Amino acid sequence: MARFQKIPYYDLRLEGLKNRLPNIIGRNDEINRIARIITRNIQNNCLIVGKSGMGKTALIHGLVKKLSKDVNYNKLKFIELKSEGFYNLGVTNPPLQEYQEALNSLPSCVLFIDDFGSLIHNNITLFDNLIYILKPILERSDVQIILTLEPYEYTWIEENYTGWLNFFEIIDLKNQPFKEQVDILKLVLTKSKKAVLVSDNILESIVKYTERFAVLGQMPKAAIKILDESLGYASMQKLEVLKEEIIQLIISDKTNIPLSQLQTNEKELLKNLEADINKKVIGQGPAIKKITSTIQRAKLGLRNQNRPLGSFLVLGPSGVGKTETAKVLAEKIFGKKESFIRIDMSEFGQEHTVQRLIGAPPGYVGYDSGGGLTNPIKKEPYSLILLDEIEKAHPKVFDIFLQILDDGRLTSGQGETVDFTQTIIMATSNLAVSEIIEGFEHSKNINSESFIKEDIIPVLIKAFRPEFLNRFDSIIIFNPLVLEDLVKIAQLEIKKIEERVKIHKIRFNIKPEVLAKQIEKFVDHRFGARPIRRFIEETCETLITKNLLK
Repeated sequence: MARFQKIPYYDLRLEGLKNRLPNIIGRNDEINRIARIITRNIQNNCLIVGKSGMGKTALIHGLVKKLSKDVNYNKLKFIELKSEGFYNLGVTNPPLQEYQEALNSLPSCVLFIDDFGSLIHNNITLFDNLIYILKPILERSDVQIILTLEPYEYTWIEENYTGWLNFFEIIDLKNQPFKEQVDILKLVLTKSKKAVLVSDNILESIVKYTERFAVLGQMPKAAIKILDESLGYASMQKLEVLKEEIIQLIISDKTNIPLSQLQTNEKELLKNLEADINKKVIGQGPAIKKITSTIQRAKLGLRNQNRPLGSFLVLGPSGVGKTETAKVLAEKIFGKKESFIRIDMSEFGQEHTVQRLIGAPPGYVGYDSGGGLTNPIKKEPYSLILLDEIEKAHPKVFDIFLQILDDGRLTSGQGETVDFTQTIIMATSNLAVSEIIEGFEHSKNINSESFIKEDIIPVLIKAFRPEFLNRFDSIIIFNPLVLEDLVKIAQLEIKKIEERVKIHKIRFNIKPEVLAKQIEKFVDHRFGARPIRRFIEETCETLITKNLLK
């Protein structure tokens, strides 16, 4: 490293010529575009915008490495100034003259400042001073500036210093293709000192897991960390070959997803999805079949990939399994209970509450807090969102979900684009319950398209606009429960109690006909299984309490 006045710097061209810069996989389009921009006469500066771990620094190093060996660019210098060299601009009475003298002595070059966004974000004093000393450089035709920052840092500049962006061409980095991600891991592997064999299939598995679970971080950095940790673990165990089980163990530790869930073959999971949910949700076969069929098609790549995996408007009486189906589906598809997000839509009945879902716009209270819908999905894009009692929300809320259901994305109050293409959206409503119960009691096929069209849609259309209803993949009807269903639910509830008190080795021996006689008085199509659950809990728990206190 050399010293350039008061600011640490690298001569990147020299580093490139001496082959000290790392190789880059892919990004040819981005490199070629930057090369064209820096040779222009106007607006020849670049802002590279991308999430941490996407390879912004690697992109510029790849650019320098390529152009350093190109005769058309043999006179072009590349200088990297370290962002920490500018920290003093944020103090009281900063040495502006010294900084200006240092920057004014720059030769003709491409000037690269890495992590520029983290330097200036939410630091108005520092950024004001930085703008002041950079302005003469930006006006020079023989110096081009390349800066890197994250999307939220770019949004902050856009909101506070819009005019300053006119000096720059914006390059928005996207995730690299799957094959390139695997090739990056192959490159990393060539530099590993661990004597562990790694097959291409294992590298592909690492990429797939990392893409699937956003909590692991941004590709390719997140995948590189998984590979590194897995190699370290294998080496400690004195294993000669890196196996899938080790990758799954590392992923399980980092995501809190049960190891057994990760070890389940996804095709087998999808194949058994309907049967598995029917074991836990009683009496709703037609509804579950409709839901699982949609999810199976989506997970196999047969549906529009720019929309959520599935979107359902779910209707039916209280206590018949709507929420339970959502919980079970979330755990089955996404592997953990934390992937279930419930939003009580009755809390969004006023127009101004819409901002609580996406976050307040700049200048308003709560801007930094984000939104109740966008925040969880940014953190965990693989989630099921349950919109409970959606009919109670303000119509403006429906406009938000129109965009999600149609395009699979939403712009937050902070200006970030949030991806919903890996979510499942289930909206419940109490509308048309009386029509459903009446149709059921008159032996109508309440799950048929004709019943929905003739009996249900006329009720829904009074609360929802047609274009909103049409965005859902399906309108799902949950049946009222009959005595036979309630007996099975009671048996499931008894098993849950037995599981809770298994330390006391307590078991219940209740014949189905005895159970049926006890709960038949609770059969009411309006209330479903909730009275049964309360009865079982009170009865069984009372018996256990008396037994334990003897």
